[in-house]
Amino acid sequence: MDSQTTPFLDNRSSNEDNDDNDSDLDSSLSLKHQPSNRHTLSFLFHPIIYLFAIWGFISLSFGIIQTVFPDSSSSTKTLDVYRPSTLAPGLTSCLCGANPTEAISLNCVYDTLSSAWLPPYCRDAELTAEFERSGPGPNGEWTYYADPDGKHIISVEQVAALGGTAHPFFYASRRYHIAHCLFYWQKYWRMRDTGVVMEEMYDSLRHAKHCGRLVLNKPPEVEVLIEVPVVMNGSGLLIGGEDVGHGHEHGHH
Repeated sequence: MDSQTTPFLDNRSSNEDNDDNDSDLDSSLSLKHQPSNRHTLSFLFHPIIYLFAIWGFISLSFGIIQTVFPDSSSSTKTLDVYRPSTLAPGLTSCLCGANPTEAISLNCVYDTLSSAWLPPYCRDAELTAEFERSGPGPNGEWTYYADPDGKHIISVEQVAALGGTAHPFFYASRRYHIAHCLFYWQKYWRMRDTGVVMEEMYDSLRHAKHCGRLVLNKPPEVEVLIEVPVVMNGSGLLIGGEDVGHGHEHGHH
């Protein structure tokens, strides 16, 4: 009996051991499939670290660019036609060469309002066209003379050709001169919209006071003729360095 029961006892014991082993195996497999907290945190932090690294690199690069090229991003913001010191050197001189031929090659045009050859960035073409329709002539034109006595009328083309010559002067009425002053007041105001550069010879207190005297002083006959220079630039200097001044009155009327 004992010898027969022993095997049964051994089998039951063996089965119990097998059940225990299966339970341990299931527990082991279950633990292997559960992600660790460390792995989860690592998965979350890596992208954040990469983003901070990229942001830092971009910030550093931008700082280096601003240091090496300090004017590259601010130069256009500081340009101001009302403050010549912010413009490129020589821009207000409005240079157009030494004679009309050179002026044309530089894309300059004779401007009747300025009585000077000017490059496009110094001309308010719309205002000049209005000035040319504001004279006493039948169609608003102004009359120009070759002599102080007003005996020889010349065309705008002939006036323009005087630039760079030995005697670059024509004569126009005092009314013309006053109109020039009033229209330059408009030109100065319009600069904020047009972006046109004011010529050096007119962007001065001297010119403003000259216009003030012309308007406020007890006026002579408005048709008295005044000598007017034709210049090849906006600096107010004739070829050779002579200051053009502001014209001289003559007795014809």
